[in-house]
Amino acid sequence: MAMANLVSIIMPVYQGQMTLIRALNSLFKQTYSNWECILIADDGFDYKSWLKQQGIQDVRLRFTQTEQKRSGPNIARNVGKKLARGEWIAPLDVDDLYYPTRLARLIPLAQTSGLSLDNVCVVNDDSQRTITMGFKQTPTQLSIDDFFTTNTPLLFLFHHSLAQHSWEPIARGGDTLFNLRALETASYATFHQEALHEYRVHKRSMCHAPNVGNIFDQAYQETLQRLYMDGLGFQNTQFKNKVIELITYKKTLNLAFEKAIKNGFNGDFQAFSSDVQSKSKMRLSNNKRHLMSTPL
Repeated sequence: MAMANLVSIIMPVYQGQMTLIRALNSLFKQTYSNWECILIADDGFDYKSWLKQQGIQDVRLRFTQTEQKRSGPNIARNVGKKLARGEWIAPLDVDDLYYPTRLARLIPLAQTSGLSLDNVCVVNDDSQRTITMGFKQTPTQLSIDDFFTTNTPLLFLFHHSLAQHSWEPIARGGDTLFNLRALETASYATFHQEALHEYRVHKRSMCHAPNVGNIFDQAYQETLQRLYMDGLGFQNTQFKNKVIELITYKKTLNLAFEKAIKNGFNGDFQAFSSDVQSKSKMRLSNNKRHLMSTPL
């Protein structure tokens, strides 16, 4: 039975020595203290001993590992979730961080549908500069339509009853599918309009990986095939079709990013997608003004 009010934070770790302490410090600073953090080593490293050497020991930290090294973050998350004891489930990647009031603010918001989330600040980890915000125009209740307006990974707070399914072991996008499965059941997620966490982009992240365009394209193609073949666990046909539309859109945007890189673009995917969305909105706005000024 889940422990009431406890938040189980799921953190996969692969070669995370450079950022782990920062991520954990963001948890230690939480104004809501009733949490546990399950660290899942996907590299065979003894993070418990290493943290002890750094002077970090906390009874709220729990440690486990994947059966095989480099199983990937989704397999690692599934390993961690099996050990979760909390009423609430909250993912956190080792290179990202929470702001101090994140848990305290999201838990009350999640009481209605079982799901809540906040806006996200995308930060360049090298320059410490903000690249963009996950949402420029923020909803109060997030639905699947809002996924079309952002290309930043979203961090939900889940009631444990909405997190009974697994993260799909797909190379890229498994977190989005997990979120959407929960959203289908909940119907909506209550949205906190300010950013309460940071998504960090750095040269070691997936958007800078070699052959990144092909990796994402293959993942999107696999996702679409699964959606057509077995539905990936989605129950509502209309919702599943919307997911297919979303993944198709992401696949198209990824191909455009790959083309831009070949043509000399030197930025990351977050900067690219933010620029695409801004230009798209500008075109729509110009078209609207043109139609309004055109005599009938």
